[in-house]
Amino acid sequence: MATVITFKKSSTQNAVPTTSDITLGELAVNTYHGRFYTEKNDGSAAIVEVGSNPASFTINDAITFPTSDGTSDQVIVTDGSGTLSWADQSGGGSYGTGNTFTFTLSGTTTTISGNDDDGQALSYEIGKEAVYLNGVLLQDGGVDYATTSSSVITLQANGESGDVVCIKTPKNPVALETSSSALTTTNADQTILSVASAGAKATKVSLTAVHSTGSHSCEIVMGNDGSNAFFSQFGDVTTTGAFLYTVSTTMSSGNQLLRVTPANTNTTFFLTYSRLPATKDGELTTTTTSEQTLDSQSTAYEGLKYSLLAVHSSGTHACEVVVGTDGSNAFYSQYGDVITASSLFSLNTSVSSGNTNLLVTPANTNTTFYWDVTKRGE
Repeated sequence: MATVITFKKSSTQNAVPTTSDITLGELAVNTYHGRFYTEKNDGSAAIVEVGSNPASFTINDAITFPTSDGTSDQVIVTDGSGTLSWADQSGGGSYGTGNTFTFTLSGTTTTISGNDDDGQALSYEIGKEAVYLNGVLLQDGGVDYATTSSSVITLQANGESGDVVCIKTPKNPVALETSSSALTTTNADQTILSVASAGAKATKVSLTAVHSTGSHSCEIVMGNDGSNAFFSQFGDVTTTGAFLYTVSTTMSSGNQLLRVTPANTNTTFFLTYSRLPATKDGELTTTTTSEQTLDSQSTAYEGLKYSLLAVHSSGTHACEVVVGTDGSNAFYSQYGDVITASSLFSLNTSVSSGNTNLLVTPANTNTTFYWDVTKRGE
């Protein structure tokens, strides 16, 4: 007859033996979790857990892993003292807020190209991609794959049906363009910027005028509905005590024009502009008009700057938002609103579970929100 070996045991959830419960060489089991424990002694007695379902996980008495999952796109970081934790990815080569292309293979192939599972056309900058096969990071340079063009990845060994190839690219750089105009002989109304309205529902402009008497800078958000043009001017700073120009906007031949009327001749205008969203850090299409979370960022970032664009069949609504937190409460300032029909949303903020939340209440269902976010502090 077989011998039955019985360990010291407990059926209580989360119960862990102490060094007074077991001695060196003994095992104890928590039958609720199926976890085993034993005593170790390297000069100091301690209980260690063994098995495949540990409550905590430490390697070589030196590296301690987190005991719960992080949020989407977070990575594991070390504090330099053996403790690992989840953290948001930061800039300088981060793939977390860039583009991700996912291809589920339907047959044997080495060529990855065309539209991915979500209908996105593969496009990347060679040398700045990360390629994963079934979750395993591949080595580039022709070892595991070759970058034959900016729209094709060539595997060095056949991918099989059911394999998943994931290609991640860094965050797109801001589509920032510059322009300057020297209005040397006139102070009449002049066009200093023309933006094709197709695909550009909103444009952010930083404008500076320089004259012999001083300078005048401001920020502008422009928007249009295809027929009518709108703008919001804010943040004016002048060294002369008076404005050096007035601003207007109009539509012409499918373009939105930014026009200025200088206060003086011999005035030079410098500007940078980007079509919104520039980096497209987030996108949300609403199915309800109730308040909902638009974006969440760690409270480790004391300040957040959003450029926000809402698109609905009735029109568009763009604005800028600055959010601040003290770790317990969140505060915000909304400004530069450009509305082509009626307001599409109202905003609020909150703090929960260590995150600062930007909340939105849409005026309509089926409203799509796009935003760029700049993180400050940490």
